[in-house]
Amino acid sequence: MSQLHSSLHHVAQREWSEPHFHPSQLIYPLFVTSRHEDRAIKGLEPNMQWGQQADGSFSTLVAHLKHLQTLGLRSIMLFGVVEDKDAHGSLADDANTPVIACTKVIRSQLPELLVSCDVCMCEYTDHGHCGLLRSVDGEEIIENGATIDRLARISLAYARAGAHMVCPSDMMDNRIHSIRTLLNAEGFQHVSIMAYTSKKASCMYAPFRDAVESTFKGDRKRYQHPVGSTAHAALAFERDLREGADIVIVKPSLFYADIVKSFADKKTLPVACYIVSGEYKMLMDYGNSTDSLESVVREAHLSLLRAGTSVLITYFTPYILERWTKW
Repeated sequence: MSQLHSSLHHVAQREWSEPHFHPSQLIYPLFVTSRHEDRAIKGLEPNMQWGQQADGSFSTLVAHLKHLQTLGLRSIMLFGVVEDKDAHGSLADDANTPVIACTKVIRSQLPELLVSCDVCMCEYTDHGHCGLLRSVDGEEIIENGATIDRLARISLAYARAGAHMVCPSDMMDNRIHSIRTLLNAEGFQHVSIMAYTSKKASCMYAPFRDAVESTFKGDRKRYQHPVGSTAHAALAFERDLREGADIVIVKPSLFYADIVKSFADKKTLPVACYIVSGEYKMLMDYGNSTDSLESVVREAHLSLLRAGTSVLITYFTPYILERWTKW
């Protein structure tokens, strides 16, 4: 006869069988812009595009982060929002681009925070793709070699601004090697690389594209992974490990716990899960419509910890920080 009820009777006993949240596991993704004012992001409410303010201080963002630090916030990830997009994504590493400006402010005003920067060109290109394009027989395709050189230069610019970690999300082949080689050559061996290793050509990114004011049309199925594939994730993990990644990301994550577990079981690199904008909206809409938001947020994030993730990149970070002590 098998008996379970006696091990579930007391709340302390129930907690022994579950993983637990800690603020050190959270990375808070943020969108920063050179505009003076903050703006709400449709579909990601109450998340904001954080403005630079007229004096360049990002004062409202700094105040927001100072409050979250009192609740345990340790890590953020910056994404840039720009208006002047072009074919080469020129503003990605321009000296005045909002990610560089904000990194410098955060490092000065909030020195205890870990600052990571997304490295991609989709926020900065007028075509919205994650790399440079070239025409072959009248068809526009990704120019991988030129793109990874460009991504390495963008990463170097963020390292020079003070980023502790760069996070290439572009899904180009061999970009980790290109970035690691240049960072090391320029004296930034201490700057880590968090690779988007399993990134699916998912339908779950729409609010993010609104957040960065993307001009993208079409799909990215020629460089992001098929949603049903596990082989691409396995191959990418071995490649990114070999090329020098310090941590790997599974994105989206709620539908991909099998991939999270397969990475975690290797016990070679920490695994991060990005709960993407569409997943955020899905959880938010369900939680609000059933008056169960706290429960559904806890269950969704706990499922990824159970699968083996070490890091949760989530727009729910402020919400979780307000509640984690009782979870």
